Amino acid sequence: MANRVTVGSKKLSLEEFSSVAFVGAKVTLEPLAAVELHKDDAARVVTLPAADVSADNSYLSPVLGRAYLLSRVNFIVKHAGLRSAAVLETLDFLVALLNADLIPQIPAPTTKLVEVDAASIALLEALKGHGKATLKSSKIVTLTDGLTSTSLTLPSALSSIEQATLTQGGGSLQAVVASIVSGAKGLAPIADAAAALTCEALKASPAPFQETHDASRPHRGMLTVATNLRVMLDNSKYAVVTEKVDPLAIRSIPQYHGPARDTIAAVAKTVEADLNAPGASLGLSSFHPELLKQSLLSIHSAVEALFDGSRGRVALLPSSISPAEAASKVATPVAAFLLVEATAAQLNAEVRAAQSILATQEATQGGAGKDADSAKSAEIAAKQAAAEAKEDEALAAMSEAQRAKVLEKRRQKAEKLKEKAAKKAAKDSLSAGVGSSAFRSFLASSHGSGALSPFDFRVQGAVVFLEELYARLSGLSGGQKRRPKIAKGAQDFLPPQMHLRERIFHKVRAVFKRHGGVEIETPVFELKETLTGKYGEDSKLIYDLADQGGELLALRYDLTVPFARFMALHNPGNMKRYAIARVYRRDNPQIARGRFREFYQCDFDIAGVYPTMLADAEVISIGIEVLQQFPELGPFKIKLSHRKLLDAILEICGVPADKLRTTCSAIDKLDKEPWENVRAEMVDEKDIPADVADRIQGFVTQVGHPKTLHAQLVAEKRFGDHPAAAEAMKELALLWSYLEAMGVLDFVSFDLSLARGLDYYTGLIYEFVLTGADATQVGSIAAGGRYDNLVGMFSATNAQIPCIGVSLGIERIFGMLQKHAENHGDGLKTPVSQVLVTQTSAGLLVPRLEVCQKLWAAHIAAEILPSENPKFVKQLQHALDTGIPYIVVLGEDEIANHQVKVKVLATKEEVTIDENDLIATLRRFGVATTNVVSWD
Repeated sequence: MANRVTVGSKKLSLEEFSSVAFVGAKVTLEPLAAVELHKDDAARVVTLPAADVSADNSYLSPVLGRAYLLSRVNFIVKHAGLRSAAVLETLDFLVALLNADLIPQIPAPTTKLVEVDAASIALLEALKGHGKATLKSSKIVTLTDGLTSTSLTLPSALSSIEQATLTQGGGSLQAVVASIVSGAKGLAPIADAAAALTCEALKASPAPFQETHDASRPHRGMLTVATNLRVMLDNSKYAVVTEKVDPLAIRSIPQYHGPARDTIAAVAKTVEADLNAPGASLGLSSFHPELLKQSLLSIHSAVEALFDGSRGRVALLPSSISPAEAASKVATPVAAFLLVEATAAQLNAEVRAAQSILATQEATQGGAGKDADSAKSAEIAAKQAAAEAKEDEALAAMSEAQRAKVLEKRRQKAEKLKEKAAKKAAKDSLSAGVGSSAFRSFLASSHGSGALSPFDFRVQGAVVFLEELYARLSGLSGGQKRRPKIAKGAQDFLPPQMHLRERIFHKVRAVFKRHGGVEIETPVFELKETLTGKYGEDSKLIYDLADQGGELLALRYDLTVPFARFMALHNPGNMKRYAIARVYRRDNPQIARGRFREFYQCDFDIAGVYPTMLADAEVISIGIEVLQQFPELGPFKIKLSHRKLLDAILEICGVPADKLRTTCSAIDKLDKEPWENVRAEMVDEKDIPADVADRIQGFVTQVGHPKTLHAQLVAEKRFGDHPAAAEAMKELALLWSYLEAMGVLDFVSFDLSLARGLDYYTGLIYEFVLTGADATQVGSIAAGGRYDNLVGMFSATNAQIPCIGVSLGIERIFGMLQKHAENHGDGLKTPVSQVLVTQTSAGLLVPRLEVCQKLWAAHIAAEILPSENPKFVKQLQHALDTGIPYIVVLGEDEIANHQVKVKVLATKEEVTIDENDLIATLRRFGVATTNVVSWD
């Protein structure tokens, strides 16, 4: 999980919930528009019942208090009726409390049916500044003092109906149960790892966890636990298969952990759905706690099984650690949470005990081995010395050549003895299993040196490490055999999809060729130095290749940098080039948005010296023309800006020169993130002063029609006398005239927020964005810009070749056209043969092949049913099932008369013709041929 969690319309996961409550992740709100209450609702008066919140021992702990505040923040965001300015101010205040770690004291929940949650009453009092709070998870202060020390101010007062609505739901019970479940999710992988270490410490047999027993444990959780134990103990010299029967606490680990895993997974889905349930009504509403109460009972039972399992295993260890007391059977909310914490402590104690025993065994085995080896070595050395002394007497009488030969044999013998001893030592040494070794290395690292927390779902935490370890090793020899799967971020294409892809490529190529484009191809991998330093912060997404031949290589990230290298190497002069090829990015795939790790790019570039903005205008018009070939995509617009203009804006606002590119990278996220998030990244991560970030906002929010906004910026003199800005504005004015002459200016939106994060852009930049109702998840469909200096980076003479290009998101186009075909017709169609050559008599396989060969030679797709003597009905059914439009029939009479029958299945027309007229007859019927491109 990230160190910052955004709460908004999307689902708040339990992992994100836990990150805020227990790891201290900051909270960011998705922007919400204020909508005032209807006057009738605003005037309603609701009387709230009083609640006793005075008993200090009934308050939630600070972390559970954080969980409660977050659940209320998520409730308000998900409630469509709570949108007034006062409510949004309250929402900001609650987030500020979380981020400042100033947590009001909140009464503990109950599972009883109550009219109003006492925690909600306490929260309403806290919104007025009443009560106490915990500051920085330790110091108890009055809330007023806490607000003063953190420079926070109370929000505006809420109306009566808004206060009543804020009490809806069992907020405190929901928060505590969500905390328990998130912790239980983290306990499951830690419990498996702890059990594996204990098995090695006890030198237990892994036989009960083998695949041969899987039939007796058909439940998913038990299978998962057995698999995890196998991969942890694979190749272990401690845990080896023997005939001995280990204690029940060891051989029944899957029976303890498996059902607990299944229960935790099921309850997690229920609680996560309840946490994100949208509110609708205003005012007081009854809340029944039964769902959360049942979830609490189930999760308590599951955690108790993990606790008891660890407790039983620790009792078997020959250590000074005393087994923990039995877990509490009382499943109150707070008691259940304390059980999660106790189970985490119990598992940590088990890990430490097993680690200590393993370390002692390794040290003892190593020391004993050294003593035995020393004694044996001394004995061997004495015998060898006596033999060599005897040989030395004879050596004195030998010639020099004979002496050298004997001494060489003696040396070789000594080397062999040394090698043999080393192999024996390696064979006799104890070693942990593959997974256990990795886990012990993690424990020895800085990330694993502290207690293993089940609430920490960050990448560096034990939970994520173990889950990834299990997933990675479970496909190896020690793990459960898994179904084949494709690599993350890659995809297979079936024949119907390839048919659609070929259609798309054909239309795109046709546009490119109309504009004089020529196609080139570059290698799929380049020298690493070719790609390094060209993509800004995205350089971390480049796939490196292992060094095999002395060259550091990487898979190409895009088609632009390889083209620049191509131009510098070959220097072909002015060139209109296009390329359609795969590129690779080590990115986080988002299938719904058409983002993959391996995907096609489709680029058109104009390289060379042309009149100012002429090539730029043509490239933009080409992008528009391509998208117009696919009306299924819906309406679109081009967001356009100028890199020199953006650099000028940042300089005017006071951004240091060394932070221009990183600031651009942040601004580039404005199409995906609200300004508040982008500003936070600038200030918190990029170290941009807050006032500078605020000045930037005044520029990057400017969007409008090209000529209108251009005239407004010039009239207002927003850029002062900045020379680069003046040059950029002059170029843009010329571009508007060219685009207007081409009839495409109305597609363009002048947008100063456009940044394009790639370092090599030097002038015009643009993105093509779909604007239809179905395009909200797609993002940009094409993008590009001018890169005049990129070619010079690869030239020995630093010769610059100006370039401008556009890159089409062909995968996103493909995804949308595929979805359109599935939603507005019969779906994608598989290309089929045009003719099926059939037989009605036996022994006509060879004649069928001869007819097929004639059809193939005439560029007609044809096939036979792959059977020696198929029944005619079966052949006819095959043609109908696959959509083959024509069949040619061969029988004894036809063969004797040198004739064939042709059937048109759509019209049921049938003719008998001379075999030499077959091609002409099929063409008369309208058969399609493969040497003519046709997509209809």
